[in-house]
Amino acid sequence: MRAAFLVTARSEPPARVARLLPHVGPAVLGAFTLPALLAPRGTASVTETVPALVAAAAAWVLWRRTERLPVALFGGLGACWLVGGLLAAVR
Repeated sequence: MRAAFLVTARSEPPARVARLLPHVGPAVLGAFTLPALLAPRGTASVTETVPALVAAAAAWVLWRRTERLPVALFGGLGACWLVGGLLAAVR
C-alpha cells in the first residue's frame, strides 16, 4: 500500500515520499552505470575494466575543469582508447 498515493486524487505525494523522490534519479543512474564500468562486457577483467574506469575518471576530471561536455566526452573516449591500446600492446 506504499504506492497507493499514485492512484488517489491527491496531486502531491505524502511528505515522507516527497522527501525521498530527489534521490531516486541518482540512485537509478548509479545502478545502471556501475555494473557497466566494473564489468563492461559482462565479466570483470583487467583489459576490459581498467580502460572503462580510466575513461570515466578522465571524463570527470575534464568536466570539472572545463565544464564543457564535448571536451569531457571526447577526452574520456581518447583515454579509453589510449589505455586499451597500451594494455593490448603489453599483452
